[in-house]
Amino acid sequence: MLRIKDLAVPPEGFLQDEPEGGDFYQALQASGIDGFRFGYFAVYRADRLVTVAPYFVMDFRLNTLLPNGWLKRSLSWIRFKLACIGNPTADFGRIQGEVSAEILAAINVELTKKGSLLAYKGFGKDLPLPGFAPAMGLPVPVLALGPDYYQAMKSDRRNLLKRKLKKAAALRYEECAGLPEHLVARVHELYLNTYHKAELKFEKLTREYFVNTSALSHYLLFFLEDELIGFTQLIGKGPQLVNRYVGLDYAKSNDYGLYFAMFIRAVDFGIREGFAEIELGATAYEFKRILGARQDPTWNYYQHTNPLLNWILGKLRSVLEPSESELR
Repeated sequence: MLRIKDLAVPPEGFLQDEPEGGDFYQALQASGIDGFRFGYFAVYRADRLVTVAPYFVMDFRLNTLLPNGWLKRSLSWIRFKLACIGNPTADFGRIQGEVSAEILAAINVELTKKGSLLAYKGFGKDLPLPGFAPAMGLPVPVLALGPDYYQAMKSDRRNLLKRKLKKAAALRYEECAGLPEHLVARVHELYLNTYHKAELKFEKLTREYFVNTSALSHYLLFFLEDELIGFTQLIGKGPQLVNRYVGLDYAKSNDYGLYFAMFIRAVDFGIREGFAEIELGATAYEFKRILGARQDPTWNYYQHTNPLLNWILGKLRSVLEPSESELR
């Protein structure tokens, strides 16, 4: 027989081998992202902990995943209380331990107490979730690293990356373990530039996020003279490195090709520090393909507690999948 505890914080050792593990989840949770509540379902069988599933709850607008346009505007009034297994900021969903139909069915009973729209975000294609509508999520570009990364690349692509990096040569480049306190406000300002520019908006980070995750992070910093105009936040553990967030001053960065230089520098950092792979983030797919990244697919799953609305949700699956513009 299964028993489930609803925890405010993850059990000790939660996802301890993942870059975005328990420490990251708690740092994010403590940063006070507006409109989100977090928790963890700990599933026990015969008093033995077998599964830990992180969840979040939010008000979800049906048009969230749509590109800007008339359809997005026309569906803006439809919203649900969303109870979702996964993490709002992590590209890949993680459940620790057993993931069986029995376990997920028990978790779903608890999810229905949190919201009317149930979801699983960023998982594989074959989660045992009968009755849920599967929808393709954004693929995650993942790049294999190694000391021979550049040597194995075709010469035309290698020369392209050299030109991109040369264009940013006038900028001062620094690496920091953690985020210096005096740069927190500026980093948050640059992050907001990218947030407002993005077509798809989900969570909106606070300044506290960058403070709370500082000890987990490395920062790549780009200065025009003495002004910070771009940053990359990297979080790594074991063989995996994650390109977590970037921020730019678009009015000044474009002249230096900074966006592209930031990813090249992240790759260089990953190679030098001995990481086997780097997640590059689910945006700007064309350039990440040039870098050699593969596209790891993700799937989201949805079920409404109202049978009629759930049937309609299945018919509207394309509304929940990424648009062509988001996959460029």
